[in-house]
Amino acid sequence: SSGINAEYGGQQLEEASLSLAQGADQFIHRVGGQIHRKQFDIAGIQFLTIPLERAEEVLELLAVSYLPENPIDASVRVQRSDGFDAYISRLIEKSACVMAVDSEDKIVGVRLAEIIDVDDALLKLTTSVQDALAYVLSPFHSDREVIHWAIIRALQYNLYDIAAEQASKRVLTHGILCVAAGSRHMGLGTELITQSEALAVAQGCDLTVVMGTTLNSQAIFRRSYTALRSVDYLDLKDSNGGYLIPYPGKDTSCVLFMKVLLPQQSNFEKEDIEKDRPETSLSEPGKIGPTDELLTPRDENKSM
Repeated sequence: SSGINAEYGGQQLEEASLSLAQGADQFIHRVGGQIHRKQFDIAGIQFLTIPLERAEEVLELLAVSYLPENPIDASVRVQRSDGFDAYISRLIEKSACVMAVDSEDKIVGVRLAEIIDVDDALLKLTTSVQDALAYVLSPFHSDREVIHWAIIRALQYNLYDIAAEQASKRVLTHGILCVAAGSRHMGLGTELITQSEALAVAQGCDLTVVMGTTLNSQAIFRRSYTALRSVDYLDLKDSNGGYLIPYPGKDTSCVLFMKVLLPQQSNFEKEDIEKDRPETSLSEPGKIGPTDELLTPRDENKSM
């Protein structure tokens, strides 16, 4: 009996310590976020929705600061191509993407994502067929696509199942987070995620599901997301037993994350979201203000 009580007491202590650590991390995150936003103001950094005409700048940033560092893309030496460029342009065109620009209007970070309507029957059917045929058609896929489908299978990732469990109708997903090397360690990644979530909420999203492919992105998501499943890159092998990602470096795994989005995360008005709009604003024209401004009621005379 004493052994059981000791074990139970130890478990309670461990859970309390974990809860305390998580609370401290969230507090540090909030305080740190305020400090970072002051740095943004000092550095003249603004957060804007990405207009399609700036797609080339985004692609140049990804070519330098994302493709060579992401373990999936780096393992197969992915470079810019017509297919990759078209995919990124399509994401930007769907109006759920945010960029950080410096005082000289240079893009120093981006958060690219896509909004999925769960009730879109055609999209759901197309996705199901792709999932079913992924293995059969693998000889015809690029190396990157083979790795992608291997990760999806290993994570048992089905967006529609997750959405059904959360009774969600619109989901923010398929994201890329990239910050220029010279602009890191000042909270840009965290703020880009926050701004992207706010933009998604304004467009009716109530859930976001993402895969964290690097330690840096995983550290950001762990602060407010729920980790569902993970897979070690070295566990991904081809039909001959060879490693699909043989040299993952410090980024050893991919983690599937989920977060329920709350309406109060944004003061966007749905009717303000226009597909062909220019750079838009939460608090003043042309600018998405720091997150503290997201909760400030917007002047009715100011447009996005």
